[in-house]
Amino acid sequence: HASAVRRTSSLHHFAGPLLKQHATFDVTRKEIERGVTTCERVTERFLGAIEEGKRLNAFLSVFPEKALEQARAVDKKIAAGSAGRLAGMVVALKDVLCVKGALATCGSKILENFVSLFDATAVQRLLGEDAVLIGKTNMDEFAMGSSTENSAFGVVRNPVDETKVPGGSRGGSCVAVAAGMSHPALGTDTGGSIRQPASFCGVVGLKPTYGRVSRYGLIALSSSFDQIGPFANSVADAALVLQVIAGHDDRDSTSASVPV
Repeated sequence: HASAVRRTSSLHHFAGPLLKQHATFDVTRKEIERGVTTCERVTERFLGAIEEGKRLNAFLSVFPEKALEQARAVDKKIAAGSAGRLAGMVVALKDVLCVKGALATCGSKILENFVSLFDATAVQRLLGEDAVLIGKTNMDEFAMGSSTENSAFGVVRNPVDETKVPGGSRGGSCVAVAAGMSHPALGTDTGGSIRQPASFCGVVGLKPTYGRVSRYGLIALSSSFDQIGPFANSVADAALVLQVIAGHDDRDSTSASVPV
């Protein structure tokens, strides 16, 4: 624990103001429950952080109107005592995960104008527990790379040191978490694409066991390897997200029929 605290302090020292904004979900949820803030205000803060950190090029698309609409609906649920486990959580998604009505470019000009017609199962499960989706993150084109320098929409910069790469291919999702632009973010890991950027940017990254999370709605690099998993600023946040998105899915025959 002590070494983790020292590492966090060093990240703040090198990174300047961007990294000072990040917060874990459990802290945010307690603040909402005490009436210190609201889901709408939290979402506005993250939208401001995305705008402030545009030079990092972490996002390919942002959903300001939709996210604020979702946040207001969540605030009503919280007031009524009917909110889900992720109420108050703001999530970014790697741009290989389908969100109905949103672009899914995979970091490629080939899919520059492709709009998904449905939600991925992992996305459905996040929404079902009242998470707010804030946008889609930058990545190596079709997830082929280890540095997030190979996106058709420009390189992603590491917020710890902007002269360095953030790792890849899911650098945008990792940077969103490290730079305080979302609570967690979802990525996918085929051969290290969650674990490597998490290491490069100093956040928690988890590749679940194959079959633990449904791949329905994932535009895969290699279907027999890819797994959807979280980036987060704490192990607890990563565990909570995994608990929500894990479990069998009839639409993915490779998903495991094992209790969560």
